[in-house]
Amino acid sequence: MEKEKETRKKLLECGKREFIEKGYQGASLRNICKAAGVTTGALYFFFKNKEELFEEVVREPLQVLDKTIRMHFDEELKADITDVKPGDLKDDYQAAVDIVKALFRYRDEYLLVINNSHGSRYEDYKDRYVDSVYDHYLFLFCKMKGYENVDMASREDRFIVHWMTHDQFDIFIHMMTHCKDEEEALKQVENMFNYMVGGWFAAIKKQPL
Repeated sequence: MEKEKETRKKLLECGKREFIEKGYQGASLRNICKAAGVTTGALYFFFKNKEELFEEVVREPLQVLDKTIRMHFDEELKADITDVKPGDLKDDYQAAVDIVKALFRYRDEYLLVINNSHGSRYEDYKDRYVDSVYDHYLFLFCKMKGYENVDMASREDRFIVHWMTHDQFDIFIHMMTHCKDEEEALKQVENMFNYMVGGWFAAIKKQPL
């Protein structure tokens, strides 16, 4: 039993390296098995195919990130945001910090999904995830604008909220790509946060350019 756990762990480690180096499409199960010192038959004992091995490599990191974001969303839904001001967003700032910490805890896995998952079911993960949280941001946007419900949102409203949702994800990706470690990224959070909040409130209040 202990040997099986060690073999599975080794396959995941070698699989992760192979996926990072060659991308999902270019990764070879034969190379992964060779690096792990096992036969291909041993790999198929644990994973039915390359897709399942890849999924297991990224599963926990993606769950951690989703849980971090959804917990913050739950808190936002409980809060009264009808007259919220930029200075009231301490919890949102802490959420940004928590997200950065999660991203750098599993940095390799997240960059793997974003940059090297072509050919797998995760190749459009970012776009699908943006779409999955868009409704939450649209709800907050409409509530802060004083709309009775999201049906009152104009096409212009929906366009800017969708763009800001994408932009927010791109900022975090930029930090993972350009900051050498978590410490450096955390130093950028305040500027990042101020930029996002400024854009959000400008769009809601329609402040002049």
